[in-house]
Amino acid sequence: MKPTPYIAVNTFDHQIDCFCPDADHSEVVTIHRGDIIEISPERKYTVINGWYALVIINQSCSFYMAVEDIEWYFTKEQLISMLDVDLQINYYQYKINQALDEGDEKAFMNFTDKMNHSYEMKGKLLMYLRNVAV
Repeated sequence: MKPTPYIAVNTFDHQIDCFCPDADHSEVVTIHRGDIIEISPERKYTVINGWYALVIINQSCSFYMAVEDIEWYFTKEQLISMLDVDLQINYYQYKINQALDEGDEKAFMNFTDKMNHSYEMKGKLLMYLRNVAV
């Protein structure tokens, strides 16, 4: 089973949890806008901290991330899937058409910028999926 790819919408820092008894050497990883994040089906469980999933960033950096952190990033729309991107594009196209009908130039420009951003994210996800398929 292949990991599911997601894309980072904005740049953010994530504190990597340390599984050592003293937990003194935790580190922070910066996930940049446009990074591809794969959430693999591989899981680990710790009695103290709960469930963790193996996360791979840009096919190079991997670490275990708490499942609740992953869920939080989805809720805050820091990570989105291809389906989410397609839904955004559909919504922005609707809003652009609505702005054109109403003659609202400010809304038109705003939603056009957002749609262009969504197309950029979609392009990065498609390029990743093509590279993985090879």
